[in-house]
Amino acid sequence: MAGLVLCGVVGSTGAATAQTLADDRAAFIEEADRLKRVNPKLYEAVLDGFTLLTEMLLGRLGYDVGPFDGVLDDRTRRAVRRYQSDRNVPQTGNPFSFDTVQAVRADEELVNASPIRLRPKRVFTERWDRGDVSADGTWTVVGEAMAWPEQTSNITCERAQAVCREATALISGTGSRRTLTIELHTYEIERWNDEEIVTKPLQFGCSGTVRRWNRTQKSVTGVRSVTSNEGRCRELERVELALVLEDGHEVSRQLIERQQEAWRHIMRVSPEVVKRLTDPAVQ
Repeated sequence: MAGLVLCGVVGSTGAATAQTLADDRAAFIEEADRLKRVNPKLYEAVLDGFTLLTEMLLGRLGYDVGPFDGVLDDRTRRAVRRYQSDRNVPQTGNPFSFDTVQAVRADEELVNASPIRLRPKRVFTERWDRGDVSADGTWTVVGEAMAWPEQTSNITCERAQAVCREATALISGTGSRRTLTIELHTYEIERWNDEEIVTKPLQFGCSGTVRRWNRTQKSVTGVRSVTSNEGRCRELERVELALVLEDGHEVSRQLIERQQEAWRHIMRVSPEVVKRLTDPAVQ
């Protein structure tokens, strides 16, 4: 059980404050020292497990770790030190250190990630005058990155019922801990004329979201802003987020490009391979 608790001490690889990181590091060191003192055999087993996981990741990244055996021999230590140097963490040669475990977890999530192919953008306004429109696409934030960009929405609006219904499939989390969530929302229509459809704000906690259709541009946009002054909402900055329903294919392409660039950043390729691949004689 102590080994499981120890694994849980290393927190999320997402954004964290300096204080949170310092607290996590102190807790990790304290728990590791306690486990080593109270149950040396279990500590060795946990160390072997982390060594094996690190060997498997480093092998995938191009480091010379030798066989995946969970043994922290000289060859593995050299590979770990090279990895630690590349990742700008203390070069201890020990995979079971806080900074190294954090780096390994972050890189493991990266190599295990596989962006999905999102649906293309389609906006159907042919039945506008009959009171029936629909659209598919992926929501983006103007000038900012979406927290969870892998999502796709279907929106239908019916003038007779004065509502727009939106169904969104969203993937959250990272690496092997990604989760699919389905969200269903109904917006009341405030205005439907020859040129645009505008909904009333739909409240999500402190914020309200409005959907807007433009017939001429065949576009669907949104605005999210803080609309409540109750409780903790009073402390939030009054900032509006501009949302645009975009082509999911283009969002997928950008996600794949970013992942490939991140891959190139962490992959270790020997100088001999680079020289051979860039030799003009083989171009």
